[in-house]
Amino acid sequence: MFLTPEHLIKELNLKAGDKVLEVGSGSGAFTISLAREVGSIGQVYALDIHRDMLHTLADTLLKFNLLNVDIIWADIEKETKIDAYSLDAVVISNVLFQLTNIDKALKNILNVLKPEGVILVVDWSASFGGIGPKPDYVIDEETAEKLLIKNNFRIVKRLPAGKYHYAIMARA
Repeated sequence: MFLTPEHLIKELNLKAGDKVLEVGSGSGAFTISLAREVGSIGQVYALDIHRDMLHTLADTLLKFNLLNVDIIWADIEKETKIDAYSLDAVVISNVLFQLTNIDKALKNILNVLKPEGVILVVDWSASFGGIGPKPDYVIDEETAEKLLIKNNFRIVKRLPAGKYHYAIMARA
């Protein structure tokens, strides 16, 4: 089973009006679910380094009439372009294995989260014969937890995320 964003997002206990960020938004699976969860008075930021993916996401958002999403072209390892301490939650899915400086990315995420804000990290638990990232690039669950703790996050819980992924929820 591949993961579905909806059940993981429910675990964040978001409410109407919350402000959230998806790092590595890609085509927007989590972005769309987050936008629906926080409602029209909420705000979602969809950040990705790949501009072409953001164009695809913009078209999808229009199709679903989701007007509460701001698209940001940026590199999480360098900047977020979001005000400090302004977000209730951040989702980073299938991104850790692509980063060259995970510590810098997590510091930038911590900077935009409100005190007690929550981060949801979802990533591949293995390579699975080429379905996921190359074996050398996989950031396993234990390593991800250690990186979160090292960067001043407090682990809240592990969540089921399907056969191929893990999910960790932590607080700022």
